[in-house]
Amino acid sequence: MSAIPDGAEKRARWSAIPQPTTIELATGLWRPSSVRVVAEDPRLAREASRLAAELDVLGISSGDDPLGRPGRDGPVIRLQQDDSGGESFEIEVGSDVEISAGSAVGVFRASRQLLHNLRAQGGVPRGRVSSAPVVRERGFHLDAARKHFPAAWIIDLLHALADVGITTFQWHVSENEGFRIGSEAFPEIVSADHVTRAEAIEVADAAADLHIDLVPSLDMPGHLRHVLAAHPEHRLPAPGGLPTDHALDVTSGEAVRFARALIDDVAVLFPRSTHWHLGGDEFVDFARIDEYPALAEAARERHGPGSTGFDLLTAFVNDIAGHLRAKGFAPRVWNDGMLRSEAVVLDPDLVLTWWTNWHAEMRPLDAAIESGHPLVNFHDALFYYVLGEKAGYTYPTSGRIWEADWHPGLFPALPGGFRQEIAPPFPPALIGASFSVWSDDASAQSPDEVATGIRGPLRAMAERAWNGGSSLSHDEFRAIDTAIGQATGVATTPVRSAG
Repeated sequence: MSAIPDGAEKRARWSAIPQPTTIELATGLWRPSSVRVVAEDPRLAREASRLAAELDVLGISSGDDPLGRPGRDGPVIRLQQDDSGGESFEIEVGSDVEISAGSAVGVFRASRQLLHNLRAQGGVPRGRVSSAPVVRERGFHLDAARKHFPAAWIIDLLHALADVGITTFQWHVSENEGFRIGSEAFPEIVSADHVTRAEAIEVADAAADLHIDLVPSLDMPGHLRHVLAAHPEHRLPAPGGLPTDHALDVTSGEAVRFARALIDDVAVLFPRSTHWHLGGDEFVDFARIDEYPALAEAARERHGPGSTGFDLLTAFVNDIAGHLRAKGFAPRVWNDGMLRSEAVVLDPDLVLTWWTNWHAEMRPLDAAIESGHPLVNFHDALFYYVLGEKAGYTYPTSGRIWEADWHPGLFPALPGGFRQEIAPPFPPALIGASFSVWSDDASAQSPDEVATGIRGPLRAMAERAWNGGSSLSHDEFRAIDTAIGQATGVATTPVRSAG
């Protein structure tokens, strides 16, 4: 741990991301050479042992009794749970440190605050802070299908995400360019470079230990070119001039059963996951959907003379969503092809992950609000880290995020720049927001370059998503971001493995 400069007590501020909701600081820093971490509730023993190990990495030795039995003197960090639930916490720093939270995850969030201050300035300002997030989900999406990211790198990433309060890791394993997770049912579709099934279980265990909900993402009925190259019998018939080598034949019962089997093969690896992203985007050229004869004919036969390919797409999404619910997953879907059907109504509890409104025919945010769908804000203009800066994207920066004065209710603009916004206080339907890495040009950056490039803008999202904005100036944010450095990287403890 770095030495404390002279006068640091006078200059100290609460140096953590995200910033607490309330901060009442006194004079001086808490900076012990050794400390006991005491879990006053056995349910917090894991958090106590984790924090003790992390403090040891920073040069602060600790006792080895996570339940705090008597017989040791010196400074104490006491962990208490009040059973109110959620992520809220309170920290009081005096001679000892008292952490009170509504759950183990709240204690975990509070302990990150201590570690940030210790890493940033060698001590924790004395006083009291409390905090609660304004939205319950702060997410991260990784396209690990176009580009192979090793399992060990992903686990390091999970530590970095948990360090700043990210709650959700959406793991995109299948794309037009690859299928990068082991398959027992369909080994012929697996890319040469991939995460094995045993490694996938290790990733899932690490996520659970770090209080991160892992969301498998297996996009369908589009984005399946790699899979369908091995199973061309399930491709949508191709009209002249419009490619369908990436598109599942949603008119075929056999192809739909194949899609369900793809899910079943992967789902057993994630028994603790509670959500699943099924895709639904960019299935065909939506602006020309009427030019796909197979879709138009099947739509009219099944849903009536005024129906279109959007009805067929919506029916497929509803069917797959039902399959996922039966397996215990709450389904999610991208917004661009949704709410555009005439005869088939999209299941109302499907979560819409709202990434864009780049085309005028895409339904506006108001349509989702009126229909009551839960929403996660994936704001592509601010939070899409697209490798190689393809498709007109530029790498996100914390400066752009601050300049936009972004908060979780500020969504991508409509064509023409028209603002789409849900004003605070946010309704329960606004679940949260997410940052995304998309590997369009897999060779553009190495995994380590990706980790470096995303750090600032990801932390900017984490700060502003937790607080619904920020009390920090951008310069203040950057100073804290630099000062807190990297997570300590203490190994996770396996929770439970799938068979």
